[in-house]
Amino acid sequence: MVDKSIMKTEETPKRFELVLSITLLSLISVLVYLLFIYRFGYFYDDWYLMYAAGAKGSAVFWDIFAVDRPLRALVMIPAYSLFGANPFYYNLSAFLFRLLSGISFLWIVRMLWPGRNRTTLWMALLFLIYPGFLSQPNAIDYLCHLTGLAAGMYSIVLTIRAVQTSSWIRRIVFYIISILLGWFYLGQIEWYIGLEFFRFAVLLLLAFRLSETLWMKVIRFFQYSIPVFLISGIFLVWRLLFFKSERGATDVDLQFGTLRSKPFTFLFSRLSTLLNDFFDVLIHAWWLPLRRLSAGMSAQEWLAGFGITLSVLLILWIFSRIAQKQEETGSGMRSNWKREMFILGLGTIVFGLLPVILVGRTVDFKNFSRYTLIASVGAALLWPLALSYISNFRLRNTLFGILIVSASLTHFANGLVHAHETEAVRNFWQQVSWRIPQLESGTTLVTHYSVAAEEDYFTWGPANLIYYPESNNEKYLQPTIPAALLNEETISKTLGLTRQEYSNRRSIVTYPNYRNILILTQPTAASCMQVIDSNQVELSSAEDSRVVAIAPYSEVEHILLGESFHTPPEIPFGVEPSHGWCFYYEKASYARQTGDWNEVVRLGEEAQALGFSAEDPVEWMPFLQAYVYFDNTARIEQLASFLTVDPLLALQACQALKKMQISQSTLELADKLFCIKN
Repeated sequence: MVDKSIMKTEETPKRFELVLSITLLSLISVLVYLLFIYRFGYFYDDWYLMYAAGAKGSAVFWDIFAVDRPLRALVMIPAYSLFGANPFYYNLSAFLFRLLSGISFLWIVRMLWPGRNRTTLWMALLFLIYPGFLSQPNAIDYLCHLTGLAAGMYSIVLTIRAVQTSSWIRRIVFYIISILLGWFYLGQIEWYIGLEFFRFAVLLLLAFRLSETLWMKVIRFFQYSIPVFLISGIFLVWRLLFFKSERGATDVDLQFGTLRSKPFTFLFSRLSTLLNDFFDVLIHAWWLPLRRLSAGMSAQEWLAGFGITLSVLLILWIFSRIAQKQEETGSGMRSNWKREMFILGLGTIVFGLLPVILVGRTVDFKNFSRYTLIASVGAALLWPLALSYISNFRLRNTLFGILIVSASLTHFANGLVHAHETEAVRNFWQQVSWRIPQLESGTTLVTHYSVAAEEDYFTWGPANLIYYPESNNEKYLQPTIPAALLNEETISKTLGLTRQEYSNRRSIVTYPNYRNILILTQPTAASCMQVIDSNQVELSSAEDSRVVAIAPYSEVEHILLGESFHTPPEIPFGVEPSHGWCFYYEKASYARQTGDWNEVVRLGEEAQALGFSAEDPVEWMPFLQAYVYFDNTARIEQLASFLTVDPLLALQACQALKKMQISQSTLELADKLFCIKN
């Protein structure tokens, strides 16, 4: 009979090491992911998700996700009920689910290789802060991804527990919960099904470790697998035979059309993509994202990033000192553990990528880093395995430290980029609110600024949250202000005076009208938001050529004068920034539109008295016209020194001033200063 006191003595170091490992994962993930959490706003799909929920309530998520992933509503409805529109709480929740997925992964590898504490901890840490997944700050839209990842990992934990337990009751309970979580996580993101390879590979590994004949091992594998086969089996039957996706990107029949028409072309292209993505996940993820994201970082920002990285390394060092007595002995381990890790890691990368690649998508660290998420499990297995072959202790730890430094710096730079993007978006729309008191219903906005609008809702989302937060239709969701992307198609339709069009995206209906456009542009990061007026086209010398092409069609008549100005809601637009040059420029531009030249002069004098000045010379135009109106020759000559350095601006000033009703002497002065003589 075993002495219980001896068992407790043996368990105490294991529990201590486990608590220490979880603490390590938690502290490092906090440093890596939460540094900029207060500075994150809305990104990408967040705009239409939060607008829709604000206009129609959280139940709208059923309609939004019904077209491709209906079970995502199970996450977003309670999330919106708890957090409302505040991105901070979504980011905090996304972080917690990311951490839970890492802890569950640690649990999995510890159950598989109980004698390899350091190696399995390294695996969990690399999985948790894997640098190839860069959508963590986009927490509203990606909450479903990270909730699903945590559910999938814990589902596998329960599957292993079901296999290892000797109690039939526990086994049944573990299997049932595992299956339910499996359906849940696949319902969030269908291409997560690559994680099922990891599950079945783990079960095969456990079965083939048994001291039985080959035939009995195969039987054991099927016994272990049959209950959880219900997860992928039932999901695939539902997804392929009963559910019809309305999105081309998630429509299996549409995506596999090329396979039927050109099978060899299809297979060759997919194999080529698989090879490229394999190296992206395993190797390129550790330096390509960092190189892109760190471009433009200041010396001060680099110092802050290295400070965070040093903190991460310090925590690792302290942990290693505390746990130095917990050396890996490999007790109870089979001699082929390295082969097991290699096959499991290699297969998980391949099968983690296949569901994505087969439907025509590929890993892209700028736009589609999410496709690395399941495959990153394999990368987290292979890197510590590769390092285990290095006998030199210091060299092995140094190489692992390099991976940690790369991941930490990547996430720091990623957080910084997202924080800057949030600031840029907020500043742009705050300036819009200073310039435009109200927009006419049905105005089609076209925007251009430092944050590229990849979808029309990147523009109509914030515009409607400021001016028309309620739906324009009681029966279905319809933003009052539609938008059009600044691209070749919009240019063609604008030049062709295309009439109103119907658009339905995820049950959100818009009617862009290319005869009623209003262009809002910010030519450079130093420029203010500028409203293009077809009656008097003023274009910065740095203006985008696409804006130039359709500038004569931008109608300021869609700005409703005399209305009360709207203050953008603090969530998500932040507090109103301090009143610098752009505030005075926006107010002066509005005053010019209303014909209040006295107000333009007052604003100009106040701005210059405070030491403010235009970074973009075109922004002197409202003040120049006001000084011309009042025959203020001193100020006219002063502003001429700014405007005439650019022939384009001088020509625009010449044309604008000749249209004004001014004295002959001032007209002659303007002609002398601004009008180019042949």
